[in-house]
Amino acid sequence: MLAYLVRRLLFAALTLVLTAFFAYGAIRLLRPEQFPGQALGGGTLDDVSRALLHLDFGGSCMFAGCPSLRRMWTDGIWADLFLLAGGVAFGLGAGVLGGTWCAARRRARAARAVEASAMVFYCAPVYVVGFTALLLFAPPFGLFQLPYFFDPHSYAPPLQDPWDFIRSMLLPWLVVGAPLAAAVLRLTLALCVETMGEDYVRTARAKGVAEQAVVRHHAAPPTYVSTASLFGASAPFMVTNMVLVEYVFAVPGFFRHTKRALGQAPGWPPTIDIPTLQALALWAAVLIVALGLLADLAIVRLDPRIRASGSFIG
Repeated sequence: MLAYLVRRLLFAALTLVLTAFFAYGAIRLLRPEQFPGQALGGGTLDDVSRALLHLDFGGSCMFAGCPSLRRMWTDGIWADLFLLAGGVAFGLGAGVLGGTWCAARRRARAARAVEASAMVFYCAPVYVVGFTALLLFAPPFGLFQLPYFFDPHSYAPPLQDPWDFIRSMLLPWLVVGAPLAAAVLRLTLALCVETMGEDYVRTARAKGVAEQAVVRHHAAPPTYVSTASLFGASAPFMVTNMVLVEYVFAVPGFFRHTKRALGQAPGWPPTIDIPTLQALALWAAVLIVALGLLADLAIVRLDPRIRASGSFIG
């Protein structure tokens, strides 16, 4: 197992390095006039080493005075991590629980309603879900106003004001995690139904075990490895959803600067801030790789075949 983990860590490091070379080398290749007198290879290597070894991403000149991108990143890193962690926790928890609940009640109308809702959240873009929630619940124009959970710029660190932290992050957590929850629910449901025909499941039924217990303790556990694999494959979509949700709900993470850096934010100059976009790409790559490593660790923990062989099966 140790060899397997070492390989995954090396692959993660290689991914970050290649992402950095692409982020900094592509602009030098496409716009060499912005770097007069600098060689393509040497300049790219200097940029990558400065960013990865010294966390020096340059300055963000879309703001007055070109503040340091490193300071902007440190100011928003915890909001990003809290948003991602909450979305992942909700997505996995609600998906697994919802899938097993529906599997134990296959013909119930409530289960079919939950499956239909999962399909809607799986297909609907997160910005549509977010803006719909604002139109329904945000004061002063919402149909059913919930001012405590729709107060812009009310975010506070959890140790400073736990209530403001929870009420400002609750809806972003739900919106970020909804597509993952829907996908996990549908996968868990399908695999549970398929597993119900196995001999050990039928034996549990023959012993008189309740249907909910049969699903929860016998049919559901074999689906967890596939759920972890789906979670790892969904990492890029989770990070992309964070970019949209932070803009819609004014979450003060580092990704909130994306639209400004692209020159698409109302009231800001329509110019592209390349250093900020490069730093955002690196931060997104770090989060995606980290989620992939978590998924790999979960698979190792859940699948004894990998622990024994040190490699994926099949």
